[in-house]
Amino acid sequence: MEVYDVAKMGRPKSANPKNTLIGLKLTEEEATKLREYASKHDMTVTEVLQKGIDLQYAMEDSQRS
Repeated sequence: MEVYDVAKMGRPKSANPKNTLIGLKLTEEEATKLREYASKHDMTVTEVLQKGIDLQYAMEDSQRS
């Protein structure tokens, strides 16, 4: 019987996988604002939140300087 190496199927592994899930409670108004902002700027809700985190860190860094 011969054994062959078979190429793995599917998407390639990410160098920095996003495998942490965080729950978030928002008011209906906040959730609506978030979804509308994401839609208006052609972003996902996750992208909006990630950018917001980066902006908070950038503001903090600029205030220290």
